[in-house]
Amino acid sequence: MGVAVTIKVRRELVELADRMVALGLARSRSHAFNLMIEKGLRSVVEEVERWESIYRRAEELERRGFRLRHGGLSRLLEEGRGA
Repeated sequence: MGVAVTIKVRRELVELADRMVALGLARSRSHAFNLMIEKGLRSVVEEVERWESIYRRAEELERRGFRLRHGGLSRLLEEGRGA
């Protein structure tokens, strides 16, 4: 059984959910949103795991005695994000 959550989404997403229902790709708007979330979940999980790894590696460097200059960790993390 799912848990009800109220969120605001862009109108385009609601229209997409309605189209999915109309085409029989989803049983309801709720089902359509769950499908959208689940299909996108893989990439979000990968990104979270990548950032957790970056933070673990930075902490390991600090434990080994490396000093990150002020702002150094932020710069390292921004580079990891491709910023």
